[in-house]
Amino acid sequence: MLPTLNSMVGMGIVSLPGMMTGQILAGTLPMTSILYQIAIMIAICTAVTCACFGTLYFGSKTLYDKKRQIIQL
Repeated sequence: MLPTLNSMVGMGIVSLPGMMTGQILAGTLPMTSILYQIAIMIAICTAVTCACFGTLYFGSKTLYDKKRQIIQL
């Protein structure tokens, strides 16, 4: 999750994302293109967060037994 959060921190300050730049060059208002870019970054961050939590949840189900002891192979 750290790379996703780091890209959200630097968005717009350090780098201009491709979609936002393309919309500005096409003549769209900058505020509209910024809102679209924020929405896309939030969607990406949500998907990464759900994937991380899902992996941890299902991984913990296969790692522990019913007594909450680590299964040794």
